[in-house]
Amino acid sequence: MNKKELFCEKNGKLHIWHTVITGFAFLTTSIAWAIYDPYVTRILNKILNESDFVTKLSQSLASAIPWIGDFAAAQGESTISATGGFTLVPLFIGFIMTFDNIFGVIFQPTFGKLSDRCHSRLGKRRPFIVGVAPISAILFFLIPIIALNVKGEGTLIVTMICIILFVFSMSLWRAPAVALMPDLTPPHLRSEGNAIINLMGGLGSAVGMVAGTIAIVLCGIFSGLSKEQIKADESVSFPYVFAIGSIVMIIGMLVVRIFVKEPDSRIDSKAADNAYADDKARRKAEKAAKKAVKLTTGERKSLLFMLGCLFFLFCGTNAITTFFSLFAQEILHMITSEATIIMLIFAVFSAISAVPAGKMGTKVGRKKTILMGISIFLSAFIVFFGVFVVMLGNQNLSISKYVTANNAYIAIDNQMNDYNANLSDTAKANGTEAELLTMDGYVAFLNDGAESEKYKAFDEYLVTNAGKSVYDDIVNVAAEVYGAEGNETFAKAMATINDSVNEVTKILKVLIYPVLILGGAANMFITVNTLPLVLEIGGIDKVGTFTGYYYTATFSAQIASPILYGFIRMFAGTYMSLFYYSPICFAGAILMILFVKHGEAIPQDIVDKIEEENAD
Repeated sequence: MNKKELFCEKNGKLHIWHTVITGFAFLTTSIAWAIYDPYVTRILNKILNESDFVTKLSQSLASAIPWIGDFAAAQGESTISATGGFTLVPLFIGFIMTFDNIFGVIFQPTFGKLSDRCHSRLGKRRPFIVGVAPISAILFFLIPIIALNVKGEGTLIVTMICIILFVFSMSLWRAPAVALMPDLTPPHLRSEGNAIINLMGGLGSAVGMVAGTIAIVLCGIFSGLSKEQIKADESVSFPYVFAIGSIVMIIGMLVVRIFVKEPDSRIDSKAADNAYADDKARRKAEKAAKKAVKLTTGERKSLLFMLGCLFFLFCGTNAITTFFSLFAQEILHMITSEATIIMLIFAVFSAISAVPAGKMGTKVGRKKTILMGISIFLSAFIVFFGVFVVMLGNQNLSISKYVTANNAYIAIDNQMNDYNANLSDTAKANGTEAELLTMDGYVAFLNDGAESEKYKAFDEYLVTNAGKSVYDDIVNVAAEVYGAEGNETFAKAMATINDSVNEVTKILKVLIYPVLILGGAANMFITVNTLPLVLEIGGIDKVGTFTGYYYTATFSAQIASPILYGFIRMFAGTYMSLFYYSPICFAGAILMILFVKHGEAIPQDIVDKIEEENAD
């Protein structure tokens, strides 16, 4: 069965069903990464905050350089919890979250080339997918199991080993998975095939984003916990989330193994080796010929500024995708499954905007469309951050003061979540239903003076775990942020902080939806047009070279940005800093693209005229 029979109908059109089946290879990788970023950052945040090593290292650095701790405190970093104050946790998270991109840069090209020369009964690409994808799925499933069950300082080490092995294994078969469709599709149908493959990837991402919600339901069924109990300690649902991803990865691998009919590459392997050697020599000659074709000075400047634009763009977007779940936890007070659901809105509107973005790039120009996309992104950020600042102004608060109050709220809320988790475990062991506590209920108990055994028990638990000084800490925070008058007692201080934080959070939870809708549309206006613009600068003879330039710029940003933003978050004291880090990056991208003078598509009427002249 040849390539045409596999991926072409008799009328010469793309065989949709066969292409969809092939897309399961890309779907399996997409669901893994859709789950990986939001959930692994939450797991790392938990482990690192509980690590004595990280805590002592942070405290040692703050002691050695006193202004660091003072600066962090001035930005609102909490000192109420045991791990409060200056912390290296965001920097560690940022560093660890670069591993997948670093491994991708190092290993993906190598294993892509190895698959070119693979001779097996399953073909060139499927051995890598079928052989390594199950290993990736197992390692993926083990990440939360190890992170949540290994105790002590070994937790971080063993979890890190599992994460490193997972991202390494993924880098071994991602390139062969991407190469499978072009390998089996005639060149003139690859654009159509790529659209379907990306649609399958989008489907995988969507499944990954709703996996948290599905996992909560499954966790409730198998563990007997209520939805409220799971939300009180969402980590109990994490193994189910990763299990969903692992199962889909296995299913995708089986679909590729059983239904994708990749030709047997063992046939005449000697001839294949000779063909590869001939092709290698041909490509070497072509490479030498391409080097002889020099860009003009203007084209070189346009290329450099465009690559700079890409670097800033991906720095801004990567920080959002990597740290959004932690932003949602801190600022929106959402659990991870809720954060991934609202990110689905971003993905959906990105997909909806893909075709209009392509048409806009053709009609008004790629550069103008990219500028429009970045401007929409910036506008959405400015509106969100502006409303946030206005709300704080209405309460006579600065950003640092609100962060101080919000972190104090989170410190008490975390204690309540731990307490509720203990209640759930006890109730489950006794076969009874746990009566969970709420922050509003606790504040009402403190201020109304009503007798409530469950809230009285929590009050005692709070003092035991946080220390009796927690009362003074909350009073001091309320006095510092809102003034001493009316906040003389713990009960009044908690009421003030609770009301203030809830008022801001309620509005931001609504406002985040239009921001993500606009951001999704803007993302596609940018994404659809950046690679064609770069390729147009190089011309048709340098597509491979300039694609390499494109990915060098984007991968560099995705390696640098998590570390850079982690460093900024370490000092800023809040993940709200995303809303000035990313806009600054986008502003840098705008500045860079203003100097790009090449890369627009040649208008079709000019192309037709040239073809007519050549024909004559």
